[in-house]
Amino acid sequence: MHYVGVDLHKEQSWFYVSDQEGKRLISKSIPNTDAELKQIFDIIPKPFKLGVEATRNWYFFVDLAEQYAEEVNLANSFELKAFAKRNKKTDKIDAKLICDVLRMGYLPTVNIPPKPIREIRELIRYRMSLVYERTFNINRLKNTLGKLGRECSGDLTTYKQLDKVQTDGLPEIYETVIQGHKERIRFLTEKIKGMKMYLEETFQEDQEIMNLTTIPGLSYLSAAIVKSEIVDISNFASFNRLCSYAGLAPRVSQSANKDIHGPLSKNRRKLLQWILLEVTPHFVRASVEKKKKFDELVKRKNYNTAKVALARDMLRMIYVVLREKREYYSKIIRSTADVALHGV
Repeated sequence: MHYVGVDLHKEQSWFYVSDQEGKRLISKSIPNTDAELKQIFDIIPKPFKLGVEATRNWYFFVDLAEQYAEEVNLANSFELKAFAKRNKKTDKIDAKLICDVLRMGYLPTVNIPPKPIREIRELIRYRMSLVYERTFNINRLKNTLGKLGRECSGDLTTYKQLDKVQTDGLPEIYETVIQGHKERIRFLTEKIKGMKMYLEETFQEDQEIMNLTTIPGLSYLSAAIVKSEIVDISNFASFNRLCSYAGLAPRVSQSANKDIHGPLSKNRRKLLQWILLEVTPHFVRASVEKKKKFDELVKRKNYNTAKVALARDMLRMIYVVLREKREYYSKIIRSTADVALHGV
């Protein structure tokens, strides 16, 4: 078996190839063109395992590498830093590090999502980018109106409120700027509405997403984000592992008889953590029991601690729904009679 470590960049990538004993066979920089990459893959001794760090442009590289390699691994950038040298860093050293750690069997990896999941992620990120851009234009519009002493409150995502923004009596330059922002906001609002309809039509064919939408607080979009970030629930042997992956588990520092629980871990799926915390208020409002628990935690702890605790409760429901491959209301909640008969 041979081992390949790749430090992937936008235009160039450094390949480091070694044999079973760690002897260097190839170490060179390759342009990220289809022809050059196929050529290097052809000359690498077979069979080989490949490791590449998870960067923003790994899609095309992994798809190509899987045609040649016996095994392709996507390295966890955060955990890989623990193996790196502190005083020296080059592309060659990074590629060699990935190769050596892969050869020793210690390479920290992340799951490579299948193409359908990647496509869902791209749809979601495009929709989110539209919202970010609209928010940016709304904020710029409000800032401009505020400078001129004009009314700048209200929800400017609605056409009714947007039509109330008047430019009468303003200098031509400001009138042009304000009209430009209003037109952009209207355009983006239409695009967002169109994307919402498209996403709902697309996700109705996905049974896992439909099952997730039965959980209080989850819409088509938030359910799709959850699925695209978790990818495959079978990768998590327990709920605690999923909780850590989602960034809802506190950092723990334990030594001798000291046990310190700190803030949430930074090594997490940021988008999954964000959407869970974002929809938690809707989840809380949907249940009297959860609302009561939330209020009690706010009194004993604080608002943020209570929010994280209820987000964990929702994540537990998500874990069960995906594991059981069934809806939440009709399948997960047992009747009072069932509980009395079989116990909790």
